[in-house]
Amino acid sequence: MNLTARYGEPVLKYRHPLFPATVVKRYNSMIIDIKLSDDSVVPAFCARKEINSICTDGMEVLVKRSTNKNRIIKYKIEYINKDGRLIFTSPRYEERLFKEAFGSKVISEFARYTDCRRIEPDDHLPHIHFELTDTSGGKCFVFITTLYGYQGGKAIFPIGIDFFEIEMFEEMRKLRANGHETYVFMIVPQNNCFEAKFVWNAAPVAAAKLFEEAKNGLKFISYGCNVDKTNVSIAEKIEITY
Repeated sequence: MNLTARYGEPVLKYRHPLFPATVVKRYNSMIIDIKLSDDSVVPAFCARKEINSICTDGMEVLVKRSTNKNRIIKYKIEYINKDGRLIFTSPRYEERLFKEAFGSKVISEFARYTDCRRIEPDDHLPHIHFELTDTSGGKCFVFITTLYGYQGGKAIFPIGIDFFEIEMFEEMRKLRANGHETYVFMIVPQNNCFEAKFVWNAAPVAAAKLFEEAKNGLKFISYGCNVDKTNVSIAEKIEITY
């Protein structure tokens, strides 16, 4: 089975070519030194610390070069090649990927909802991404995240928790108290990954928190992506195991 997009056009298409590079050195931040094809070593930005943690020296990456002359760090890592797995590493596209998948009816859990609206500041829900509405006025609220943890051929979660997510859980609890559905939508940004596994050992405190929220009605779903060097799109549902 291949995770192949079946609906519409891919959300992400690069206007400019990406550059191949290799990881030279990682720092305790979101900065990584890379070597370009001309053997020059330059700093590159990676969007999340989780990405830094799964990079290794000598790993192949694909980077985008900024056209902004004022940027100190010109390069940004868009993909990494981890043991032959091409992984998309730019979470800034999460919302666009989700909205395209919703509009194309890829996400079966949300089939009954007809409208997808991005949460705005006036909604006073700063830690939630989308409000879905059905024809009878029923609502569902969605938080989007990306899974970068990988173990034994499976995407794993959680590998940590932050203040933003703790606040999101609180907002979701209040929404459920008002009769609304709440979901955490987890994107697995790579091909040929068919299972997402809840684990206790990677981050026990985070796991306990997620377990508590799930018992209280928060729902978790995961979808894989069709990923290649020119485009990315959400493809098919991935089974979650516990």
